[in-house]
Amino acid sequence: MTVLRAPATSMSPAARKPRDVRRFQRRAAAVVLVVPATSIGIGRLFQTNDDLTRKALDVIATNPDKQFMFALLGYIGILTIVPAFLAAARIARRRRPVLTMVALGVNLVAYLGAWAMGAVDNLFLIGAKLPAEQRDVAATVIDKMWSEGLAGVSTALFVLGHIFGAILMGLALCGSIPTFGWVAMLLTTPAHVVAFVVLQMPVLDLAAWLLMTVSFACCAVVALRTPDDEWDLPPLTVN
Repeated sequence: MTVLRAPATSMSPAARKPRDVRRFQRRAAAVVLVVPATSIGIGRLFQTNDDLTRKALDVIATNPDKQFMFALLGYIGILTIVPAFLAAARIARRRRPVLTMVALGVNLVAYLGAWAMGAVDNLFLIGAKLPAEQRDVAATVIDKMWSEGLAGVSTALFVLGHIFGAILMGLALCGSIPTFGWVAMLLTTPAHVVAFVVLQMPVLDLAAWLLMTVSFACCAVVALRTPDDEWDLPPLTVN
């Protein structure tokens, strides 16, 4: 007599039910949202402010740890700002889907293309650690990276993209977060202009980035309060 048995790989329906990670996604988004602009803003406190690259290298050489902190905080900011904008776009898309898509596209181009910024920050650190007689060459290389080739394009994309991207995302968030939140995102652009063009004090750029933190913090609160079913579709049950 032959005994029929279920395959060893057979699983109960409960065991095949996929885990719902939407709550985790919302909480993770809330944490990530407040990291990038805060990190980049605080990094401005460690920035060496000098228009002359060669002189900046000499200043950094006296305290390289300061430049290391500036580069590290900038790296953390660039690493987390794309997920932050993706989370903000998820909140804004229900009310303004087209504007949100455009705003997200501009910001993704700006920040995904900003690889040269971190590279140059690291070059400053490396150049400052060279012997004094070799820093002229390092300064020349850094200046060339700022203005020529793919690095120059990367820098231009970042400068233009993050300015216009903030305006577009602020408008896209209108109605989805409190008024002061989306207005704070809009104000980041004039704050950048005041810091670099009017007063020429990069440390004041801290205020511009913290305005973005305020806006992202509002998005974080909304993410935490959003029901799972409104945040994303539930996972499909495996039959």
